Amino acid sequence: MPILGAAVAFVAGCASTNPTAAFEDIGRTVTARTGHNVRWMRNDAERGEIDKAVDALLQSNLTAQSAITVALLNNRSLQAEFEEIGVSQAELAQVSRLSNPQFEGSWRLPNHGPKVVNAEYGLVQNFLGLLTLPARKKTAARNVEATKLRIAHQVLTLTEETQAAFYTVQAGQQLTNRLALIVEVSEAAAEIAKRQHEAGNITDLELQNQQAAYAQSRLDLARAQSQLRSDRERLNRLLGLWGAQTAWQVESELPPPPERELTIENIETLAVSQRFDLAAARHEVANVQSALKLKRSVRWLPAVDIGVDAEHDLDHAWVIGPTLSLEIPVFDQGQPELARLASEYRRAVRNFEALAVNIRSEVREARDAIVAARDVVEYYQKVLLPQRQRILRETLLQYNAMQLGNFVLLSAKEREALTERETIEALRDYWIARARLERAVGGTISPPAQTRSSQSPQQAKPTDSHEHHKH
Repeated sequence: MPILGAAVAFVAGCASTNPTAAFEDIGRTVTARTGHNVRWMRNDAERGEIDKAVDALLQSNLTAQSAITVALLNNRSLQAEFEEIGVSQAELAQVSRLSNPQFEGSWRLPNHGPKVVNAEYGLVQNFLGLLTLPARKKTAARNVEATKLRIAHQVLTLTEETQAAFYTVQAGQQLTNRLALIVEVSEAAAEIAKRQHEAGNITDLELQNQQAAYAQSRLDLARAQSQLRSDRERLNRLLGLWGAQTAWQVESELPPPPERELTIENIETLAVSQRFDLAAARHEVANVQSALKLKRSVRWLPAVDIGVDAEHDLDHAWVIGPTLSLEIPVFDQGQPELARLASEYRRAVRNFEALAVNIRSEVREARDAIVAARDVVEYYQKVLLPQRQRILRETLLQYNAMQLGNFVLLSAKEREALTERETIEALRDYWIARARLERAVGGTISPPAQTRSSQSPQQAKPTDSHEHHKH
């Protein structure tokens, strides 16, 4: 039969349920954008390999890049998101298949006469599903692509969060070291003040001031140590670590800013052209539009079931012939479904436009933040910190010449340590701002980026996105 032949042809072209190819596409995209690889923990063997790779990375001090590698391998929330690929691929495979034919049978016995069974058999296939299968398959394929894009965006988001958490921990470790030095200086000043007070050389007020400064420095150190423990736990969650794995160490100091800053010309256009979440939103618009067009095209086509019926009559003769079942659109001509799809389409378009506007704003904000953060770092490193260091050296010279007292020298040392602390905080803020800018753009932009001419958010619309108002 023609329908059976068409069914066989479609079954032969059915999509596979294996999501490996789709995940490999994500892996290639992520590697191109970040330089890191992702792996999917789908069975015990792969889990064991990932555990070994993570343990090997934790044997040495973590850097920002190795922390990202651990997170992309070991973050369980990300691994759970990977399963969305399998769900989307399975939905594509399901849509690619025809609905199963329905078999019906009935058996009847006469109430008198020979006990001859009257049997009737029917085999029915939905015909409308066969007609709409190519369009539904195309929509499901776009859903797979949108899923891949959303997951790739989540990978970049995790990368940015991991970098921010790592730099926070690294800065917190440096800060506690500097605060510990301030505590030592304050303790020495308080001890000297105590001896001088006992000798009658300073007043009670001067002693109380030195002791209060020492107590405050100890409190600042305790708070910094508590915050460092909290920051480490946040990074542990992002890295998916527990138990003995949480004993990792980080490189002792934040790296200096690179000599050359990121290329940020035409950065808004670059973000609009390569952000994964915007591309996923574009696919969503196209999918809803396709569903709306499909519903309009089949609105007046009734549900059609075509099949064959065979009956074994009481006279032992077989009666065989085709069957046809039609839905008559008397009460429902599809208006509610058309209205729903039209609203969903307009909502998808507005969400897409809003996201394009927000991305541009987010990128401008991130660009301004990294420029400001770099200026602050350079001011501390080139102006404030050298000034404090020169003041400390001059104070030490005058102290050695017995022209200044102990408190002046200790005060100069404490102010230098505080300036070092603020320099560390500024450097931390710079690296966090850099990570956020790269995430806002949609991937690393360290190399000079080739971008197209700028376009407005309204121009960054999905292809063929005209609204239809007829119902």
